Amino acid sequence: MMDYPKLIAVDAFPVEEDGRKMYCIRDPQNSDNPPLMVSELALYLMTFFDGNNSIDSIITTFKKKYDKQIVKSDIDSLVNTLDGSLLLENENYLNHNKLIESNFFNSETRKAYLSGLSYPENKDKLNNLLNEYFVKAREKLPIKNKNEVLRGLVSPHIDFNRGGTSYAVAYREILSKTNADTYLIFGTTHYAQNKNPFILTRKPFSTPLGTVDTDNEFLNRLEDKCDWDLYEGEIFHRTEHSIEFQVVFLQHILKEREFKIIPILCNSFHQFVGNGSSPFEDNKISTFLTELKNIIDSYGDSALVIAGVDLAHVGPKFGDKNQVDEKTLSWIRSRDTISLEFTEQIDAEGFYRSVEEEKDKRKICGLSSIYSMLKITDASYGTILDYDNALEEDTGSVVTFASAGYYRGGT
Repeated sequence: MMDYPKLIAVDAFPVEEDGRKMYCIRDPQNSDNPPLMVSELALYLMTFFDGNNSIDSIITTFKKKYDKQIVKSDIDSLVNTLDGSLLLENENYLNHNKLIESNFFNSETRKAYLSGLSYPENKDKLNNLLNEYFVKAREKLPIKNKNEVLRGLVSPHIDFNRGGTSYAVAYREILSKTNADTYLIFGTTHYAQNKNPFILTRKPFSTPLGTVDTDNEFLNRLEDKCDWDLYEGEIFHRTEHSIEFQVVFLQHILKEREFKIIPILCNSFHQFVGNGSSPFEDNKISTFLTELKNIIDSYGDSALVIAGVDLAHVGPKFGDKNQVDEKTLSWIRSRDTISLEFTEQIDAEGFYRSVEEEKDKRKICGLSSIYSMLKITDASYGTILDYDNALEEDTGSVVTFASAGYYRGGT
C-alpha cells in the first residue's frame, strides 16, 4: 500500500452508467487495459493523488471541506483498484512500461495500434469500409476537376466512424492531382511528455493493408541539419493514431503503388500560446522547419505534405465546465472559420494568432501540425474541402474537423 499515491496522466470524461453519472478513466498510452469507471467522489479523491499528499492528509482535507468523514479503507480500496489498473506511478507501472518500450524498440516496424479497435483488422473488411467512405464523399461533395497540382493536404485524425467521409473528401484529391511517391505526414502527439518539438521515427508503419517504409535518405539529410536528438520521445509513435490513420488511407488509395513516408509527431505549442510569442521564435522549431522546407523543395512534386489534425475540442470531456449548446457550437464554428481562412491564404502566423488571441479556448489539437504544414508547403493557395463536427450528446462535448487541399496552378 502506498501512503503517497501518484496518479499517472489519464483521460477522464463523464458517462452515464445504469442511470448514474460516472467517470471513465483510462491510460491514453495503453489501450490494452480496459477503462476504469469511477464515481464523482472517487474522481475528486484522485485529484489529491499527486505523490505529495498522504492518505491521512487527504482524509483531513476532505473532512474540512465537506464536514464529512471518509473511511481510510475506502481510500485504500481506491488505491488498490488504480494500482491493479496500472494507473498509479509506481514500480508496478514502471516495470510494465519498461516491457512495453522494450517491445517497441525491438520491433522492426511500428505496428498498427488501433487495428481491430478503431478499424477492421481484416484487409478486405477494411478496404470495403474505406470504399464506403469514398462513395459517401461523392454524394456529399461531387469532385471538382481543376487544372491544379496538389502540394499539401489537411485531413482529420478523428476516428473513422465519425470522420471517414471527410477523410475521403481529402484523400481523393491525391488520386487526380499528384503523382507524389513520398508523403511527409505531420501528426499531433496528444500525450508526449518531453520538450522535443518534433519527434521522428525510422520505423516502417505496418497496418492490415501492408507495410510502408520510411524515407531514410530524407531523414539522414534532416538529422545532419539539426544538432539535437530528433528521436527523443520516439516511444510516443507507438500509440499515436494521428499518423496511423493517414497511412491507412494512403495505402488504400495508392493500392499497389510504392511510396514512402516521413512520419513526424508535432508537440504542443501550449507554451507559446501562454506567453503570446510565435513558435518560429524558438530556435529548434525555426531550424527544423527551415531545413525541412529546403529538403522538401528539393524533392519537387514527388513529395507531398499531409497534416493529420482535428480542430476544436470543447465540453466536459475536455475539461470544460459547461456542456456544448447551440450558442457555443455557433461560436466554435465562427472561430474555426476564421482560422481556416488563414490556412487558405497559406498564412501560418495568421492561423496561429487566431488561436493564440483566444488562448486556445477551443483547444485546437492540430495547431502545431497545421502551422508546420503551412510553413513548409510551396502551395500558392488553399481550399477548404469539408468541415464537420462530432457532437456527443451523452457528454455534451464536441470535436470539429476539416479537410483542405493546398495547390499550385489552376484557377
